[in-house]
Amino acid sequence: MKKIICLLAVVLMIASVAYAAAKITAKDLPALKGTYSGILSFGAMEMGTTPATLEILNDTVPVKAKLTLSNVPDALASRLGTMGGQKVVESDDGTITTQGTIMWTGPERNFFEVSQAGPKTLKAWYYFRGMKGDATLKRK
Repeated sequence: MKKIICLLAVVLMIASVAYAAAKITAKDLPALKGTYSGILSFGAMEMGTTPATLEILNDTVPVKAKLTLSNVPDALASRLGTMGGQKVVESDDGTITTQGTIMWTGPERNFFEVSQAGPKTLKAWYYFRGMKGDATLKRK
């Protein structure tokens, strides 16, 4: 039992160091500018996914971005307020949070947030019209 507790403590320490190293600051923005692609999940309840492309368009705050969702299932499109197929969302209000992430907000308390998960990888999560989900996006 003591070995398991010690192992858990070591894992948590390593995870906290890795998380602290991945914080985004203003000086990181030039390196983050570019195009990332991956699969966006519509969450556990909706059980759907779609290809996604995130373009970070500038390297200063406020951060401008364009998110393109391809092949949005018709069943979920109505919840997004769109037709099935492709959905493009642009935002120019990205801020760096105190947690070291970039967050874009929208009306009705919607948000899209990214953090660095590696040198060429972003981890994203969102809340939009009652749906929440996540994505792992890799630099093209």
